[in-house]
Amino acid sequence: MRRFLIAAGLLAFAATLILSLVQAHAGRWGKEYVPNVPVVTQDGQVLKFYDDLIQDRIVVLSFFYASCQDICPLATARLAEAQERLGERVGRDIFFYSISIEPERDTPERLKQYASAFQAGPGWLFLTGLPEDIQAIRQKFGDRRPDLIDHRNDVVLGNGRTGEWQRESPLGDIEHFVEAVRAMGAAPPSAAGSSNPASTLSVPTATTTYDGGFVMDGRQPGSAMFAKLCTGCHTIGRGDRVGPDLDGLSLRRSRAWVIEFLKDPVRMRARRDPIALALAAKFPGVRMPYLQIHDSDAADLIAYIDAHSISPIPTIALDTFMALTTHVGPRLTSTELSGQPFAVVFGYTHCPDICPTSLLQWSNLLHWAGARAETFKVLFVSVDGERDTPEVLKAYLSAFDPRIVGLTGPASAVAAVAAQFGAPIARVPSRDGGYSMDHSIKSYLVDQRRRVTGTLDHAMEEAEQLNALVVLLAPS
Repeated sequence: MRRFLIAAGLLAFAATLILSLVQAHAGRWGKEYVPNVPVVTQDGQVLKFYDDLIQDRIVVLSFFYASCQDICPLATARLAEAQERLGERVGRDIFFYSISIEPERDTPERLKQYASAFQAGPGWLFLTGLPEDIQAIRQKFGDRRPDLIDHRNDVVLGNGRTGEWQRESPLGDIEHFVEAVRAMGAAPPSAAGSSNPASTLSVPTATTTYDGGFVMDGRQPGSAMFAKLCTGCHTIGRGDRVGPDLDGLSLRRSRAWVIEFLKDPVRMRARRDPIALALAAKFPGVRMPYLQIHDSDAADLIAYIDAHSISPIPTIALDTFMALTTHVGPRLTSTELSGQPFAVVFGYTHCPDICPTSLLQWSNLLHWAGARAETFKVLFVSVDGERDTPEVLKAYLSAFDPRIVGLTGPASAVAAVAAQFGAPIARVPSRDGGYSMDHSIKSYLVDQRRRVTGTLDHAMEEAEQLNALVVLLAPS
């Protein structure tokens, strides 16, 4: 992660250095310099590169290829964020052009899908063309590297009317980048004024809310990282963007899964993780890239997302558990749960498969966790108080780890517990006059502060479940 941020800083420095060299030696670039070759848009329209797209316009040129799975989608996502901040000016006097450097594969149809994934609006064209024409454009704008994966990731800002050009990195500070784009259309600075567009930037205060709904909070770990890596693709509570809305992430995914996915999403897709594959199918235009994120970085990002989620993380009322009777007779006391992490499983003793499997998995997890889980409790809340008396529960749970505590009681008391977790319970009559119980098959993890921090389910591998328990047991 730190290497990535350093690299982004070096890109910005290199852009400044190259700009000064261009200004010193190349002068202004007009039609005699910029290729006027034909290019094809994502809608199949053929245009002349200079005549139709450059002259008399303020432009942002980026180079990418659709099959790139690391920096290209991140840089394009940052351009999407810049597009949003520039608002109606994009398509009016500012135009974005993303030029494929793999024209042999990037057809207009493929570019259209890519543009849609990044919610490209009017004024943002994705371009392809003949390989030799695209190569001519690349070379004129300083990218002569032969390998796709080694292409430049900075962008070129230009004013076709004045012939002025400069490089900027979209991976650095987004406010600086947007101001640099705006400055391309400003009047030339006076001799007494500053020519540095960054000189007009306002410095974010400790807490600054931007147009996209992102809150930059310099006092909170994860804030700067979220700004650099996440805002281009995700929102918190404002709907799906290039990727999914992250609101209430801790309610939908286990902490262990989120950390692993942030660290190496490519590996998770390679091993066919069902959630990772489902996300790839839902957002086919771009996949989460490998960003060199470490455990501490992932923890900071999760904390930031939790702090700014609109959907609050539920806080569990311990007294609802005190209304139920344990499988050994007495009721739980507040001291047994207060300040302690624990897990909650809903089920019943007549369950034919899911419940015994869940309890066996928990017995194994507690054994593997060893001394770290010595005082940890798994609360097995029966959803069938009519048949599951304390005596029945005691006999049933004798086959599992003694740290699993059975709880039973009136249907109303059980419903009050389940409601806190959003766990469904339903009685299902059978043809023989009996009944079964429909219930949640998830295990709910509750931390020391009584917050639901994640869930376990049967789709998770044992190593992932154990990691989630270890994280839950770690001191807060």
